[in-house]
Amino acid sequence: MTVIIYALVKLFDKLEHAESFMKGNLRMSTLRKYKNYRDLNGELRGDPYEGVVSILQPSKIGMVKIGNTEILGTNLASPIVVHCENLLDKYAFCIYSLNSSGFDVISRETLFEFKKILELHHSCFGLGRYCVVITNANSFISKCRDAIQSLNIEGGLGLVDYYDDSTVHGDFNVDRYGFQKRNIFSHQREYRVLIENDNRSEEYYYLNIGNISNISQLSTTEEFNEKLCINLPPDV
Repeated sequence: MTVIIYALVKLFDKLEHAESFMKGNLRMSTLRKYKNYRDLNGELRGDPYEGVVSILQPSKIGMVKIGNTEILGTNLASPIVVHCENLLDKYAFCIYSLNSSGFDVISRETLFEFKKILELHHSCFGLGRYCVVITNANSFISKCRDAIQSLNIEGGLGLVDYYDDSTVHGDFNVDRYGFQKRNIFSHQREYRVLIENDNRSEEYYYLNIGNISNISQLSTTEEFNEKLCINLPPDV
């Protein structure tokens, strides 16, 4: 099923950061920083599962050997989570997407539920009171792709896949490394830009994609949900 992205929304806690974004400056952090970041009010930006490439469930492991000590899988208190160092060093830009995932057909019967899915989840409000709405997602994605190609660096773009960390077992799809998150974050419906950058000493990396003020609008988080309106064609 093809997923349609209708718009993209980036939240900011500072107005100057929102204005800088509209000038085309994408502030990126390493996945390692997101992994180590600790939110004061629940998991918003930080995720200790960033950069994970494999999860091994205790019930599906026969035995684990640590040094000379052997531990039965059934005696493990939690899954074994495997991270990739190279993946953790990549820089990511994360943005909320309004997309059709989960809806094969949008009708008058499903319109209310669809609108609720597209609204910014209340838990996202902690990411900032300002939001920039990208009204032309295809143009934004093309600008990101062109900027990466012009710098001749490795990178990728795409929607994030969400998984249940209590049941998933084994290695993740290598082609999707960095684009997988636990389903406790599924309400963020994240779109991600992921690049390599040799200068890993930088706290942030700024990818400039060119001015996007002509395809974006500045608003507040509360106003976005209030103004969100979906209209179906008369014959639907």
